[in-house]
Amino acid sequence: MNSLKAVIFDLDGVIVKSGLDFKLIGKEIFGSELDEPVLEQIEHLKDPEEKKRALRILENHETRAALTSELNLGITALLRFLSQKKMKRAIVTRNSRKSVDIILERFKLDFDAIITRKEAPPKPAKESVLLACEKMGVRPEEVILIGDYEFDMLAGKRAGVTTILLRNANQPSSENADMVIDSVLELTKLY
Repeated sequence: MNSLKAVIFDLDGVIVKSGLDFKLIGKEIFGSELDEPVLEQIEHLKDPEEKKRALRILENHETRAALTSELNLGITALLRFLSQKKMKRAIVTRNSRKSVDIILERFKLDFDAIITRKEAPPKPAKESVLLACEKMGVRPEEVILIGDYEFDMLAGKRAGVTTILLRNANQPSSENADMVIDSVLELTKLY
């Protein structure tokens, strides 16, 4: 772990706890629960006006969630620790830039790179992770990615970074995780 120079964080579920309810969002946009994630379902929409409407609904939900989110236990201590170790930090999220900016402002958080669905194809695509590495000036093998969902693990694996799953009720394990932790504070013991 001594060759590590940077940590990439997922936003929802890792940095903050938010009230995003994707079943509710899917019902509001499409009138029923979805078989696949909301962003992928929106991409299938052919009518540009329908797509705009769907993205507007999604962004409204993300904004409300950002305004009511809470920092995850231990994240402030971990960010301070990484700063003391002079490690770079990035956020890679499927969220809108607006919702990320609200969270950064509310909690006075600072990162070296922020990649949202606007800057790169969303996870599980590897491009968002690779772009974060590029913006931080590090190679994928010098990076760990911490996420709480399979798409995080897939994007990290595909990009060649070390993947760490923050275990939760919806995602207790992943074959794409190099390591599984129960608290972000466990990362301070790795260095």
